[in-house]
Amino acid sequence: MRSVVLASESPRRRELMNISGIPFSCASPKIEEHLDLSNGIEEGVMKLAKQKAEAVYESHGGNLVIGADTIVVIGDEILGKPKDSDDARRMLKLLSGKTHKVITGVALVNQQVHEAFYEVTNVTFCELSDQEIDDYIKSREHYDKAGSYAIQGKGMMFVKKIEGDYSNVVGLPMCRLVHELRKYTEI
Repeated sequence: MRSVVLASESPRRRELMNISGIPFSCASPKIEEHLDLSNGIEEGVMKLAKQKAEAVYESHGGNLVIGADTIVVIGDEILGKPKDSDDARRMLKLLSGKTHKVITGVALVNQQVHEAFYEVTNVTFCELSDQEIDDYIKSREHYDKAGSYAIQGKGMMFVKKIEGDYSNVVGLPMCRLVHELRKYTEI
């Protein structure tokens, strides 16, 4: 068994880990996801990431488990995964021509390690026409994506500017993650 376990079903996170060359296995966290904002957004995503990692650690004892949760924030509104096409359309119209934050909480958990951190990336969209939004929704790429877009897919055409870690927007801040993993493993 590999010493690092990714507590995620996300194909995007798996792809980032594969690209990094870090040996890992995957396990799905069996938890009900609830974002607790009582201590702020950043604390909330780190707490949820930690809950995911801890849930997987219970069945993969001894291994270092990576948990992650990514959200999109514009103003005071948190944009999770869209409920349906109308919700996706609403989100994309809200993001059109504006800058939003992508925040990913990451947790590393095993018997000795209980660490969490977060990464913030600012993403600015160009102005989107109703037709561009409708065409994107028809592609169905928006499903299962926080903020209703995939920067690594067709959604890249909406991005005018990015400030911060690109991989964070995909779902896992690899630069910071690798730096943190080196403290506890030989990768």
